[in-house]
Amino acid sequence: MTRYIIRRLLQFVPVILISTLIVYALVFAMPGDPIRALAGDRPMSDAVRETLREQYNLDDPFFVQYFKYIWGVFSAADFGSTFNGRPVNDLITQRLPVTAMLALVTFVMQTIMGIVAGVLAALYRDRFFDRFVQVSTVTMVALPTLVIGFVLQLVFGLNLGLFPIAGANDGLMSYILPALTMASVSTGILARLVRGELLDSLKSDYVRTATAKGMKRTRVIGRHGLRNSLIPAVTFIGADLASMLGGSIIVETIFNLPGLGQQVFASIQGQEGTVVVGIVTLFVIFFVVINLIVDLLYGLLDPRIRYE
Repeated sequence: MTRYIIRRLLQFVPVILISTLIVYALVFAMPGDPIRALAGDRPMSDAVRETLREQYNLDDPFFVQYFKYIWGVFSAADFGSTFNGRPVNDLITQRLPVTAMLALVTFVMQTIMGIVAGVLAALYRDRFFDRFVQVSTVTMVALPTLVIGFVLQLVFGLNLGLFPIAGANDGLMSYILPALTMASVSTGILARLVRGELLDSLKSDYVRTATAKGMKRTRVIGRHGLRNSLIPAVTFIGADLASMLGGSIIVETIFNLPGLGQQVFASIQGQEGTVVVGIVTLFVIFFVVINLIVDLLYGLLDPRIRYE
């Protein structure tokens, strides 16, 4: 197990390097001068401009800039600083709890709703609930996240007044509508995935054998059917949890949540390339770690899987 974990971690190093290099290249290729954007309408002397460009390594070739940045990340966990002199680490520390809370609430919602809906749809196959799940999940997957967010704000926020529609000042209630928006598409996919896998498991020989031996149906479904059906579901949930951080950019902007996603959007507008790369690098690291955890969970769900 230890050798497997070390080997996987070493494999993730190229993933992090390639991902950050691509993002850094895209930021580097953005048109405009960030120093000029920093000054705005105020005049700035050539000497001050050159000093700032030298301070932020803007005069260095692209690969020199990238090497200095990535060396700071790996050697000192330093994600750089904004053009106003504020460390990116401070921005991450300030905004990460909001994004983490949004991801946690979304994860709980989509996992519970997706698995329960998928299991019930499989148990009541071709009945009303099964057809309802199939129609509703297709609808959720087909609708863009932007549309779902605006509809939830209009119906449950403005018309019914049940939940706040912006900000994070109302505690857990502030995250309900954003989490529903983020979970909508994934819940639909997860429900259909669990339904299909559980239907296949219930037709297998070992399930029929357990039923023939007189085992209770609830135990047959839970121990034999659902457990084996959850392996693809865990793969999807793990990948989706990792991608929630990136998907939060749209949702946090819609609901005005002061998280990392909103900060990325604002930094792109303000040409704060260091902030964009720093937060995206953090997203990549989270993605790598969560995928490793998902791989390790396979052994718990299916004892036939062994790590060498």
